[in-house]
Amino acid sequence: MTLQLRAIALYSHSDERREVMFDLGCLNIVTGGPQTGKSSLLRIVDYCWGRSDFVVSGGGVIRDTVAWFSILLDRDGEGIFIARPNAEPGGRSSDEIYFQRNVAVLPDSSKGFHKNVTADGLRDHLSILLGISENVYEPDRRTTQRPALEASASQAIFFCLQAQYEIADPRLLFHRQGEDGITAAIRDTLPYFVGAMGDDHYINQKRYADARARLRDREREFNDAQALSSKASVTAESLLGEAKRVGLVPPDVFADTPVQLREILATAAAPRERAYAKMDDPAADLTDLEDRRQRLREELQNIRDEIGDLKRLEREASDYVAEAHEQQVRLSAIGLVSGEGDHPDRCPLCESHLATPVPSVTDITRSLAGLGRQLNSVHRDNPRLQGRIAELEAKRTDIEGLHRAVQSDIAARIADNERLRIEQDQFTEQARIAGRIGYYLENVRTVTSNDGLKLEVARLRAEVAALEKKLDLDLLEERLTTALGFVGRDLTDIAGTLALEHGNNPLRLDRRRLTVVADTIKGPLMLPNIGSGANWVGYHVAAHLALHKLFRARHRPVPAFLMLDQPSQAYYPPDRDVGEVDVHDEDQIAVTRLYQLLLDYCTTTETPMQIIVVDHVELLQDWFRGAMRQRWRDGIKLVPVSWLSQEVDEE
Repeated sequence: MTLQLRAIALYSHSDERREVMFDLGCLNIVTGGPQTGKSSLLRIVDYCWGRSDFVVSGGGVIRDTVAWFSILLDRDGEGIFIARPNAEPGGRSSDEIYFQRNVAVLPDSSKGFHKNVTADGLRDHLSILLGISENVYEPDRRTTQRPALEASASQAIFFCLQAQYEIADPRLLFHRQGEDGITAAIRDTLPYFVGAMGDDHYINQKRYADARARLRDREREFNDAQALSSKASVTAESLLGEAKRVGLVPPDVFADTPVQLREILATAAAPRERAYAKMDDPAADLTDLEDRRQRLREELQNIRDEIGDLKRLEREASDYVAEAHEQQVRLSAIGLVSGEGDHPDRCPLCESHLATPVPSVTDITRSLAGLGRQLNSVHRDNPRLQGRIAELEAKRTDIEGLHRAVQSDIAARIADNERLRIEQDQFTEQARIAGRIGYYLENVRTVTSNDGLKLEVARLRAEVAALEKKLDLDLLEERLTTALGFVGRDLTDIAGTLALEHGNNPLRLDRRRLTVVADTIKGPLMLPNIGSGANWVGYHVAAHLALHKLFRARHRPVPAFLMLDQPSQAYYPPDRDVGEVDVHDEDQIAVTRLYQLLLDYCTTTETPMQIIVVDHVELLQDWFRGAMRQRWRDGIKLVPVSWLSQEVDEE
């Protein structure tokens, strides 16, 4: 089964078609001058193969004139047509893909093109057409966390394209190798594409995973059942300890036999009534008590304030009485003086004249009488004051008693709430443990002589061992080493034919670094360390031809075509053409040798191989001209000039 390229076609906005036809199983050359659209051919194939980003270049010419890009593949005589529209404004690729099988020739018009498949669906179709079987590569989890990868048409195309900027790059051996994730994808899928991983590897992997899962389940059942039949299992003993801890069984209960252990666990898992103190709303009740305590505190404070005010008044009255009494005693002494002949300016004792008149006896007697009335008033009010103080102190005593009672109720309610919470937590934990024990008892079963569980475990162990042998990773690596050994052998032969530097040393493809290595007497020499662009181009060509020879020999699901973009660039700049071979021009001889190799490769390979080369070089030999499919010079380009004039007219 081979998949090759019959044609590449463009459709203009006015629905005109421009096609480039290729012959199957041979060398196809498209030659032309600079800026004629040669490199766009490879990018159109890449884009129509399902690439997510738009890569077709060509500047404004292609952007303004082309409506659809298309390729026509050939799968053992069946035509496979794929078309994708030009990029949307802003350069974004379109998700519109037209896919059709059993197409004999290129459609004349693009009017019937419409979206009938997604990009993922296209890749699935191409994988089926290539014959890619179910597969998956599991990277070594000890060294990487990359996810498993299934080889598909998306990775197969990496071995079929060499863009202009890739073929002469010593660091990039494969198409898109420099992009994120592509290097790992090539490295992981290479074992499948070279045949180191058999087509039944994926099925065996699935069978192995399924058998391992079933074996683990049966072994666990068998161990538990065996434990309950002969000795207590770790799980059962652990569950018994949990049951004791939460109070499902008394702490002094022990099982002497597995049967007793199972009976104890059954008792622990049995349904039971779980009653605990209930309270409508513990939080609300506690809030009421706290509100009441606050009111009592406020009332108690008011009484204390009033008692303080009354005692202060009593103390002030007592002080007034003492002072008034002393004043009264002083004034009473005046009573010794007679009241007759009272003259304020004469001394009552010696009858001498006074410069400052003294109060008269009448004034003193009147003052003394006033003091007496005030003292009588104070003595009359003092018993009522003391009575009020006594009344308030009695009330304060009662409220303090109520406050202590409410405080006690609050403390008791907090204790009740905490006890209730602990009880609820304990009952919840008991229910959880009882559920685990019940689940364990429902799913464990005892081993009997006729249930076949032991035999099933033995059979699964044998199945897993057999599948492990088939999936032996060491054996896979050996197969990969063998496959790459064939690639290295052919790589060395081709390098010798091209007279590449270090081509006389054993060459090999380094899978880990994805590069060519020459094993010299002084040590390994990787491609970036081998000088000159001519050698880099030569080793790119040699490596891909060697790989495709293995693909074809092993009938691997990789397209049987190889597109090379300007392999002569290392010898001549793009604006220089090569005509008749000058036997003294080493560069021309090297270019001729390269093309002769490509021509011979297609004709001598047992399985047909198609090589498509776009280049500016144009050799004059008949065999070269016989391989030319298009010559783009003298105004002939990928996009016809008439399409440009149409665009101008429309503007």
